[in-house]
Amino acid sequence: MKLYKYMPLRKEFFEDPLLRLTPPSALNDPFDSKPTDSGIERKSIFFFEPDPLDDENISSQKQKEYYKRDLEYGLEQYGIISLTENPYSLLMWAHYADEHRGMVVELSCDASTFNYHDKYTETCGVSKKIPTRVIYSSRRPGYELPDDVIYDYYEDKFFTHYALIKGDDWIYEKEHRYILRENELDAVIFDVGSHESIVELQHEHLVITCINGLTYKVTARTQAFSGHLHWWLCLAEGKGLVYNAKIFKRVNKNSIKSIYFGCKAKEIDIKHIIQLCQLNGFSHVVFKKAKRIHGKFALDFDEINKNDY
Repeated sequence: MKLYKYMPLRKEFFEDPLLRLTPPSALNDPFDSKPTDSGIERKSIFFFEPDPLDDENISSQKQKEYYKRDLEYGLEQYGIISLTENPYSLLMWAHYADEHRGMVVELSCDASTFNYHDKYTETCGVSKKIPTRVIYSSRRPGYELPDDVIYDYYEDKFFTHYALIKGDDWIYEKEHRYILRENELDAVIFDVGSHESIVELQHEHLVITCINGLTYKVTARTQAFSGHLHWWLCLAEGKGLVYNAKIFKRVNKNSIKSIYFGCKAKEIDIKHIIQLCQLNGFSHVVFKKAKRIHGKFALDFDEINKNDY
């Protein structure tokens, strides 16, 4: 399956091809992946019928409140990678690709697009190792949730339902999503209060590099240690050593098939990226440049001859 990712001209992507695992709280749609009160209430009623042996149902009521909080915030344990079927969208070029100065990355999307190190990804009912199409609706899911979502003893179908439905206004995006547990992260980009904090964050199995100013990136030295990176982040945040942390998943280079440059991308930037690709193992990638179609509000793409750069 071919899908596309809009982004600014990120030259660092061709040194380490990372895509953000975005938690629901950081998505640009405030309704996205947010269970509704009515949906939470209906799901919790299924689990907490009144106990006839408990006159006041105090213990059951407390457990119900804890459960409702888990339903409300449970999707925050996951990150979403959003892709699209459509590399021609004028709106997405404007919104996500730096007003046509950025690029679109074409990916071959299947279970081998990323490497996985979290043993629970395989059995987790929410995680999607193959991207799933988003459903668009004029109504947020509530009391009319499907019975199989409500009357399932696990929460997997509940969380999946909310993670894969958006309002009709977003239908032009033709979105597909990877949904992965935070434990699957391959890199973290974060800020520190001072460079001295890095001393306490160092670990023999980690590589910490300065990106700019007080912003750093951390990765594991080996794939085997990647599974511990999430716990390193939890401890670092708990100690107040890092903030503004964003987590990322690394794309396998062979899954990157083409790069589409925007019609306003600068030639010097295009040249730099093509040269980076030749140096960093992306020699198989095809490059294209957007052009405006005469007489239409539409784009087409011309293939770039790499030998010209």
